[in-house]
Amino acid sequence: MDWFQSYLSERTRTFTAADGHSHPIAVNCSVLQGSVLSPIQFINYTEDVAELFNKHSVNFHLFADDKQLYTCVTPGHEVIAPFARQKLSTCISDLVAWCASRRLKLNASKTELIWFGSRTTLCKMSADRSVTVGSVDVQPTDIVRNLGVLLDGELTMKQHVNKVDSACFYHLRRLRQLKRHMSEDAL
Repeated sequence: MDWFQSYLSERTRTFTAADGHSHPIAVNCSVLQGSVLSPIQFINYTEDVAELFNKHSVNFHLFADDKQLYTCVTPGHEVIAPFARQKLSTCISDLVAWCASRRLKLNASKTELIWFGSRTTLCKMSADRSVTVGSVDVQPTDIVRNLGVLLDGELTMKQHVNKVDSACFYHLRRLRQLKRHMSEDAL
């Protein structure tokens, strides 16, 4: 326990610009980046965000500092979509306040929004499908990346398959170029 306490206490930070250095400044909060303990500390620091999402009855996934919120609208009930948008916007508004209380910032420019459904269902939705993040209205996008997988609104996976296909052909071409320089076993 003393070791962990020493890791968190009596830390300083120095800023460098060009050839100049600032005097050491005491740091009494934050998580050190690049340390093996940093991910665990960050999760401990932010784990109560789940209570906020549960309070709003919003489904969520957390991965390090990424947060994914989602809610479901039953097919055939597209009129409920504005309610779902409002529910997400209210939750995100509380999330912005939660972040501020922990000296964190929710970056609206990195926030993505996508609606999933059949082409017919998506066409029946109202024209305004945006969600408010702070003072920014985030417009829905056609494709999002989730842990390296490209997802489109109809979940066809076409863009992801094309990306994987392209990467495979690239590597096969590279192997073809290398084959005259390497043994068959090495290839």
